[in-house]
Amino acid sequence: MPSPLQWYEATVAKRVAMLRQGVPASWLRCTEEATGLGRSALCDLLGLKLSTINRKLQNQALLSPDESERLMALLRLIGQVESIIRDCGDGRPVNAARWLMAWTQQPNRALGGQAPASFMDTADGREQLARLIGAQRSGSYM
Repeated sequence: MPSPLQWYEATVAKRVAMLRQGVPASWLRCTEEATGLGRSALCDLLGLKLSTINRKLQNQALLSPDESERLMALLRLIGQVESIIRDCGDGRPVNAARWLMAWTQQPNRALGGQAPASFMDTADGREQLARLIGAQRSGSYM
């Protein structure tokens, strides 16, 4: 599986092409390992149906375009965090995926006190999270 940073830095055309064909369901397993979330928690976070995902994993199938977009959006957020750590970090190793998962569980003032995780199941919510993470690059911690 390409690293989240590769997806974050990929061209829109490349991401759209991949989303249209669907990504392998096995990428979900890799994301489980990277984030430390179990499959059920990851499916809940992304608004995916666990039984459908289990069936696709068993059959080594591709995710639907919608399922792929949800997973790829999470991978892009992880890539965004990796990029910030690479460009602005102090050299200490940080697991971007686990940092993101911890961040998504904490209430956030910019989200009206809601945890970012509650925004992961919609495209607009994921876009807002990307903006908040981007603000951290410039020091505008929200």
